[in-house]
Amino acid sequence: MCHAQNIIHTRVFILFALLLSLTANATSQLDTVTLQLKWKHQFQFAGYYAAQAKGFYQEVGLDVRIIEAAPGVDSTHEVVAGRAQFGVGTSELILNRYRGEPVLVLGVIFQHSPLSLVTLTDSGIEHIHKLVGHQLMIEPSSAELFAYLYQEGFTQKAFVMQHHSFDLNDLINGQTDAMSVYSTDEVYELKQLNRTYNLFSPRMSGIDFYGDNFFTTETELEQHPQRVKAFREATLQGWRYAMQNPDEIIQLIYQKYSQRHSIAHLQFEAQAMRDLMRPELIDPGYMNIGRWQHIAKTYHYLGMLPERFNVEQMLYIPNSELDLQRLKRQLYYTMAILILVSLIVLLLFYFYRRAKISEVRLNTIFNYTPLGLMILNNKNQVVNWNFAAEKTFLWKSAEVIGKTVLLIVPTRERDAVQTVLNTVHQEQQVIHHENINLKKDGQEILCEWINAPFKSRIEKSNFIICIARDITEKRALQKQLEQAALYDNLTGLPNRVFILTQLKKALALAARHQTKLGVLFFDLNGFKEINDTLGHQLGDLLLQVFATRLQQSIRETDYVGRLAGDEFLMILQDVGSLDNAQKIVEKLHANINQPCQLNNEIIEVSASVGIAIYPDHAIDADALIYCADKNMYQAKQRQAKSHIAKRHR
Repeated sequence: MCHAQNIIHTRVFILFALLLSLTANATSQLDTVTLQLKWKHQFQFAGYYAAQAKGFYQEVGLDVRIIEAAPGVDSTHEVVAGRAQFGVGTSELILNRYRGEPVLVLGVIFQHSPLSLVTLTDSGIEHIHKLVGHQLMIEPSSAELFAYLYQEGFTQKAFVMQHHSFDLNDLINGQTDAMSVYSTDEVYELKQLNRTYNLFSPRMSGIDFYGDNFFTTETELEQHPQRVKAFREATLQGWRYAMQNPDEIIQLIYQKYSQRHSIAHLQFEAQAMRDLMRPELIDPGYMNIGRWQHIAKTYHYLGMLPERFNVEQMLYIPNSELDLQRLKRQLYYTMAILILVSLIVLLLFYFYRRAKISEVRLNTIFNYTPLGLMILNNKNQVVNWNFAAEKTFLWKSAEVIGKTVLLIVPTRERDAVQTVLNTVHQEQQVIHHENINLKKDGQEILCEWINAPFKSRIEKSNFIICIARDITEKRALQKQLEQAALYDNLTGLPNRVFILTQLKKALALAARHQTKLGVLFFDLNGFKEINDTLGHQLGDLLLQVFATRLQQSIRETDYVGRLAGDEFLMILQDVGSLDNAQKIVEKLHANINQPCQLNNEIIEVSASVGIAIYPDHAIDADALIYCADKNMYQAKQRQAKSHIAKRHR
């Protein structure tokens, strides 16, 4: 009987071995892959450097060679030809896909492309239409610039096209009149030279492409699906780190990769990129199928794509909206399993303490419980390891028995996990926690743990029963649900719930600092007629263009969101006065009241705006919105009367 109980202590109650799969020591060999950049080393690629320097690639089993672009080297061709497994490209990846190249976009870095045209102020070309007859240098893969020019009514014959030298001195010395540049890069040099300039962005005409998309091929995905997934996740982790710690990565770039740009230049680039990425609102890598469809339609307008081109086939979205319902069901199923297994664990404790169950039956329950169960001794060595643990961490029982459970814990997490285990041993208390674990194949997962202490009277030893559950997909689903709950699916702006929450926070901040806050209520003019006459699809495109223009017009401290239909709300923090708010509205009108071309239709875009000021007009959110809404309708009526008066004049 004592021997049987002994076995029960050491083999059955190691129920929960802290789901930390595969440590750096266990990753004996890294998988070498190549990432081909689209330009020279600079902050533009900070996320990839961070993923390498901070060990994110190594933690998922990858040794990534980061190759900068050389003259004549195209990143897309390098990846398609197999000389690189991953690359950084522009939104012209759509055209590569149409030409039959099996490119697959893994994620978007710039939510707004930095590609622009620049002219010097002393050239006299202060307006895009003054470019006619002048010399232009436009770099390859710049279809969005041509779309911009065509949108403004030009053809390529209107300019003298030159080979792009990538030398800003050609613009300064008058060798060319306009040059394509990145707003995050070359304009810094003009500022340093005290040369004033005009910057023309395609977004001025409603053409808003993604910028710097990282990609692979369908062949790579088919042959190495785990490698693609691991590269994507580690890359996004690197970008999050880089944008949260820009100064650290700037030093890394300058010391390890290139001193072509000064520290000040890299700092300028980092700040300019933040405006295009909006990392505080949009997670790096996020891309919207509707936005890609809009880009495809722009290429169709240029005659580069057929009218209907399926963009979904070229996008890699692991947890897409199409899988949302399936993931919800899986989440509910997992929760039910957890409840069931928890009951089983309680039964195990009950039967063990009363010694009413046989070793065979207890081992059967232990081994076939659908959650990872482990037992650790007082040295945190694995005494028992069930089938579910084998499936979760990919380590067989025979491979881990007698080894420390830290085998499945990444190096960066070990101290925290060791502290948890020590607390369970010393204080004899049950501890719930979550941490990152490593599987045998190097994949990183998030696990939920329950660690329960047990003291063997016979062996006079302390054991820990551990229950582990992989919640990686659950957390991804929660994040996706949070995104869906906070942002408007069509425009990508904060939705009604989120923008009203931001308004309440902004009001509390204004009250605390005794500052004034402006609330702007927007309503598109003639939107119903556009929907009725031209169709809801074009109406949706118009809403996207309008939302983009609003987002481009606000300060970093302000917010804009979609309330419903064609109604939008903007929050102006520390606005100072009603006069200041009215000046801002005048600038907004200049940016948003511009015609745009959608599906070969020229659409006049304009909006009526109502203003309310806290605390002058109201002090709570609902009253401010009501006041702004009322003022908006008065503005709309004034515009209608003015329009009628002009027609009868």
